[in-house]
Amino acid sequence: MLKIPFVDLHPQYLEVKQRLDESLARLIGASSFIGGAAVREFEAALAGEEARRFAVGVKSGTAALQLVFEGLDLPPGAEIITTTHTAVPTVEAIVRAGFKPVLCDIDPATYQISAGAAAAAVTSRTAVLLPVHLYGVPAPLRELSALAGRKGLTLVEDVAQAQGAALDGKRVGTWGAAACFSFFPSKCLGGFGDSGAVTTDREPLASKVRALSNHGRLEKFTHEVVGVNERIDTLQAAVLSAKLPRLADWNAMRRRAARWYVEGLAGVGDLVLPEVPGGAEPVWHLFVVRTGKRDELARHLAARGVQTGMHYPAPVHLHPAYASLGYGKGAFPQAEAAAASILSLPIYPHLTEGEAAYVVEQTAAFFGKGSRATAAASRRSAD
Repeated sequence: MLKIPFVDLHPQYLEVKQRLDESLARLIGASSFIGGAAVREFEAALAGEEARRFAVGVKSGTAALQLVFEGLDLPPGAEIITTTHTAVPTVEAIVRAGFKPVLCDIDPATYQISAGAAAAAVTSRTAVLLPVHLYGVPAPLRELSALAGRKGLTLVEDVAQAQGAALDGKRVGTWGAAACFSFFPSKCLGGFGDSGAVTTDREPLASKVRALSNHGRLEKFTHEVVGVNERIDTLQAAVLSAKLPRLADWNAMRRRAARWYVEGLAGVGDLVLPEVPGGAEPVWHLFVVRTGKRDELARHLAARGVQTGMHYPAPVHLHPAYASLGYGKGAFPQAEAAAASILSLPIYPHLTEGEAAYVVEQTAAFFGKGSRATAAASRRSAD
C-alpha cells in the first residue's frame, strides 16, 4: 500500500537546498533577523514577479488583508463584499480592520464568488470588492472589475491560493488596487512558517501598509500612525527568495498533476470534477471534487494510505464567531451544498504520475469502476 500525503514539501527544499542553506547560514552568522537587505531583496523580486511597482512583506496573509483595508482609509462602517466559501481569515481580516463583511454565495460550477450575487449586494456603504481566487482558480474578474468601475469601488484581490494564475492572459493580483498573498508553507510559494505580502502600484498605499506593519513608522523614531508589529521575518524572506525562481515551474507541475486527475477520474461514480472558467489558467493549489459520499470516500482513501482534506466543511456564515453577521443556515444554499460534499485530493508539485494513478485507482475502486488513467498507467509500465 502506498502512502500519499496530502502535501509533501520536502522535495521543494531539496531543489533549493544549497542556496537556501547558504542564505540562512549567512543571516544567522550575522545575527540579521529583522529587516535588512534580505527583506528588501525579496520585496523587489516579488514586485518584479507580480508585475507591480511595490511589494511589502508582512507576517501573514491575514495581516496583508487587514493592513490593506486599514491603509485604504475607508469610511467608518464601510462594507466589504466577499464570498462565504473561503478560509475564515479572509473575513476575519475585515472584522479586525473595523469594517463590515457582506457575504455572497458562489457559482456552484467554479466555487468562486458569484458575480451576480456580488452585484446584488452593493449598497451605498460598499467600498471594496474582495474576490478570493479559491483553490488556485481565478474568480470572475472581468465582471467584478467592471462592477467596481461602474460603482466606484476598490477591487482588492485575495491571492493566497492562486499566485501565478491568470485570466485572459492577465495575472491574478494585477486586476485591482492591491493583491494580498499568503506564504503559508503549503501555498504555491510557501515559507518555513507564516508570512505574507501586499503588492500594489499605489505608492501611498504601499507606504501606509509598510508603516502600519512596523508600529506605524517609516523612520525609526517617528511614528506617524498607530500601527502593529506585522513585519515579515528576515529568515522567511530569505526562504521565499530562494523559492521564488521555482514558482513558475512548480505551478506547471501542479497543472500536470491536475491533468492526471481530470483524465483519470472523468466518469467515475458521482464525482463532480473542477470546472475551469473560460480564459482561466489555474495553478491548482487544491484539487477539489464533489460527491454525495464525501465522508465515506475520505475514510476509504485514508484506509488505503491516501490523505485528503476539506476546504472548507463550513461556510464562514455558519461559524459561531460570525453569527452576528445575521445570515444563518440557508442564507447561501450553493456554498452550503458545496461545503457538505467537497473533498480535496492530494496535490503538490512533486506528486508523481504513479502516486496520482494510485489515488485515481483507489477512488475508482470505491465507486466500483475502473479508470482510464489507471489503465493508461499500467500500459506505460508494461512498455
